[in-house]
Amino acid sequence: MEMVAQTINLLNGHDVDATQVQAGEVQTHVLLGLNPGLINSSGYSWTADYVTVTGDLCADLLSNIASEQRAKVVYEYLYRQIEDKKVRETIDFLLNREEAHNQMFRDAFNKVQETGSNRDFGTTKAAKMYFSMSNPGPNTFATGETHAPSFK
Repeated sequence: MEMVAQTINLLNGHDVDATQVQAGEVQTHVLLGLNPGLINSSGYSWTADYVTVTGDLCADLLSNIASEQRAKVVYEYLYRQIEDKKVRETIDFLLNREEAHNQMFRDAFNKVQETGSNRDFGTTKAAKMYFSMSNPGPNTFATGETHAPSFK
């Protein structure tokens, strides 16, 4: 957030002209001092409610992997829409950092994937069966793996 806010401030020249700011927005600039507001797109403040922890290491690591992947998608969309070289350098740095985080979570998951919620707690063979409709034919029935896929 700080890097994105600083980039925006640099693009805006670190100056807020009250006559050019839409009604209601000047208060935000005054209160935050041109710093990022830790709010969501609806204007609600960031709270610990945004952090989801189940207590199951596998589930939490998979959630973290998904979060990092979603962040990468947002940065990639921004990168494609912005032509400014310095802004692209900032986004590229953030993309690389997200990829590093993603890889760390994947490595951690690979080490613990046979634990917690990924263990078979009485799962029957039927639970691991699925039908592949991608390639219809005589072999559309398949059985799943007995363990979670490895992220490599």
